[in-house]
Amino acid sequence: MESEEFYSLITRYLARQTSSDENERLATWVAQSPDHERTFEQLKAIWQASQTPAVPAETAAALRNVKARLALPVPAPAPPPTPPIRRWRMARPYQLAALALVLLSGLCGAYFFRKPASPQAYQVRQTRAGEQQLIHLADGSLVTLAPKSRLRYPTKFSETSREVYLEGEAFFEVSKNPHRPFRVHSGTWVTQVLGTKFNVSAFRGAGQTAVSLVEGQVRVTDEHEQYLLAPGQQLLADRATGRIYRQAFNPTKVTGWRGNKLVFQNEKLADVAAQIERLYGVKLVFADPATAEVRLWATFDNEPLAAVLAALQLAGPLTYRREGQVIYLQQPPPGTPAN
Repeated sequence: MESEEFYSLITRYLARQTSSDENERLATWVAQSPDHERTFEQLKAIWQASQTPAVPAETAAALRNVKARLALPVPAPAPPPTPPIRRWRMARPYQLAALALVLLSGLCGAYFFRKPASPQAYQVRQTRAGEQQLIHLADGSLVTLAPKSRLRYPTKFSETSREVYLEGEAFFEVSKNPHRPFRVHSGTWVTQVLGTKFNVSAFRGAGQTAVSLVEGQVRVTDEHEQYLLAPGQQLLADRATGRIYRQAFNPTKVTGWRGNKLVFQNEKLADVAAQIERLYGVKLVFADPATAEVRLWATFDNEPLAAVLAALQLAGPLTYRREGQVIYLQQPPPGTPAN
């Protein structure tokens, strides 16, 4: 059932009839496994092939055989379809359902009647809270994977491109190769470079997604637009408002996590809690909304958790209670000294 649902979603995506949320859901599904990625590419190829004016005889025969295997009614042979594919872009729901069936049948036909291509081998690296990993890719590129992040990448890149899939945050130092673009897939964004240094922050459920360019040039593509960045520029997407900003950024603040350095400049505790949690492997719990709104101006340069908690006390002032890896924060009653 899940496969049929995503076949329908892919079909509507190719017909440009999906929402931003559906596009993000589809991108996440594609990045989950090599099988999902191959399925998407095969369906996309069938879609593109359907733009030709006639259906080859062997393809038509394959579809009839597949439908027979699936116990589906086999229509009588018909002359080649004349309407161009562009008329399907405004297809109605029942037409999309029929088209999804044809695409699924074509995919099954490829499995039944053609020799499957050798699957591309992928590796997955995932970090825990407080952990970083330095990853050497096959092309000589280096990736520093931030805490609580996940990177999926091929053991060997293709001859024409270099594709990796990120959930979380990472710093990329990409080897130059003008003949093989390097692309980072992160949610609905694709960041393409030839050789450069940049940071991508795309945690699932986070309020913001950001690509920050340190050196070189990158092109970021979402489902609607393309954005070119110059060194020192950051592309920032705000999930709450749906707005996208191109702005300057503080490199120390953005990439300081590589040296366990956190920089907060008059920011709400609610906004910085996730960074503290990822670096120190704890969970911050606020007693009330007012505590979450307390603003913090501090820099922590590879300091222990105790120093961070002491700074939080001064920011509020706040008091805290620690139970294992969970830290409860609250504002003390008037006249009560912080602990």
